[in-house]
Amino acid sequence: METLLSSRRRHYLASVGIFLVAVGFVAGMIGCGNGGGGDGEAEYTAMVAAGEFHTVGLKSSGTVVAVGDNSDGQCDVGDWTDIVQVAAGFVHTVGLNSDGTVVAVGHSGYGQCDVGNWTDIIQVAAGDYHTVGLRSDGTVVAAGMGAELRKWNLGGATS
Repeated sequence: METLLSSRRRHYLASVGIFLVAVGFVAGMIGCGNGGGGDGEAEYTAMVAAGEFHTVGLKSSGTVVAVGDNSDGQCDVGDWTDIVQVAAGFVHTVGLNSDGTVVAVGHSGYGQCDVGNWTDIIQVAAGDYHTVGLRSDGTVVAAGMGAELRKWNLGGATS
């Protein structure tokens, strides 16, 4: 029983530590006045997402930054540009491009990063082992564990 409590305590402390890193990360991005695109405007954090042990930030310029555990490449977002939304799963990160395509990095043991052929996406979400995309026509696509549910239609009908 003590081992279980010790394990839970370590997980809790690790979670608190990641949370504090994330708060510092976001506060630093907001407070440091990072230069914008050269037009004199300060860049700001447009969105954040938190995975298990990593945090992702979307800047107003459409670039993405990440901090935390990168053991599976979930923080390898440095070359992402023109992103309008980010999502973070257990150990993967997803980005929605302004053209409706999707990018993903990190662990893809269940295929949760297999989003390279998605188009016409207007919103993304990431679970522990899956990624979901909402298309402009109301249909939903999914990759990873549970992807057989990808034929949803938010209007109630299935296809």
